[in-house]
Order: sequence, then C-alpha cells, then structure tokens
Amino acid sequence: MGMSLNEVSTRNRSYQGTNNGSLSTSRGEQSSLELEAIAAVHELSFAVQTISVSEMLPRTSELIFVNVSTVEGQPYCLELTMKGWRVTSLRQDCMNGDFRRMDLHTKYFESPYQLMDTISPGYRDLFGEKLAARLRMLAVDGEEGCMAPFGSYVPGSIFPEDMDSPERVCSPTARSSGVSFPQTAPTPIVTVRHPSGGG
Repeated sequence: MGMSLNEVSTRNRSYQGTNNGSLSTSRGEQSSLELEAIAAVHELSFAVQTISVSEMLPRTSELIFVNVSTVEGQPYCLELTMKGWRVTSLRQDCMNGDFRRMDLHTKYFESPYQLMDTISPGYRDLFGEKLAARLRMLAVDGEEGCMAPFGSYVPGSIFPEDMDSPERVCSPTARSSGVSFPQTAPTPIVTVRHPSGGG
C-alpha cells in the first residue's frame, strides 16, 4: 500500500534543508513533490470547486504549483516545495502575489490541509462533515472499536488526550494510526451550517 498524503508531506518536510532536498529522479519517475501534489488533488477534491496541478507554471523536482478554487469560489495558486505549501497568488496559474497580503503569501504550511483550513471556511465545514460521517460509520460498523479508513489528516487534536488508556480497544491497523475509540462510544452528532444557509 502506498503512503498517504500526510506521510508524503511529513517526509518531504523532513528533507527540507538536507542534501536529499531535491530528491532527484530518473527519467520517467515522479518526484516526491509531484506525488504529494497529485495526492493532494485527489484527497482535497471533495471540499473544493476545482483543483489541479498547473500545466502552465514550472514543474520541477523542487517546485510545483497547484490551482484550486475553494467552495467559496475564490481561486488560488498554491506553491509546493520541500519547505511546504504556500499561497502564491489569488489567481490561478500565477506566481505574483498581492503585496497587500504578504502575511498570506509568505507563510508556509506543513500540509495542504492546514493551508485549506486557513483560507476556506467551507473546507472546514466539509472536512467536519466527512469526519463525522466516518465516525458514524465507525459507530455502526466498528463495534470492536476500530478506526474506519480515513484518507485525510485530522488537523489539531480533536480526540481525547487519553487515547492510549487501557479502556481503549482497537485492531492493529487502527493502533498503528494512533487513533482508537472506546467500545461503547456513542454516535457523535455534528451540526454544520453552510454559508448558503442550508442545513
């Protein structure tokens, strides 16, 4: 099984500032940054209007650009390097940032999830809905206390601090992810209000 986006992101950030930073590839192989960008396109597609690797801007083993339109309709061009993810522009396929938003254009994020959480309230809502659905699936299907497969990184600590307490039971797969739930966990109820005023 391949690495998750979170694992690739963590690995790439650990290479920043080392001789392995460029991770040169032989002809026909994808760089680790390209793999991270492609994984981000797949994993974030549920919570954006559009997302794609830029076909117009430079693409090297050390630099790649991703175009995204948030659910709010705001376009962005994101840069991915070994330092992490950052917003380069409020327009797609553009490397020129708005000098009035230097705070946004100079901050690097460890993962695209952290970046999206910062720029898109709608992303946070959809991510919360996806997380709640996975937890409900766990409560229904996983009476053994196992974590359902979840391809997205959970930013911050939304789980109790005592995850490793003896009351917690999980399978080896769930244990390796570091997340477990009590056997008697109630189904969480999460209410998310969309900007459009619905539900």
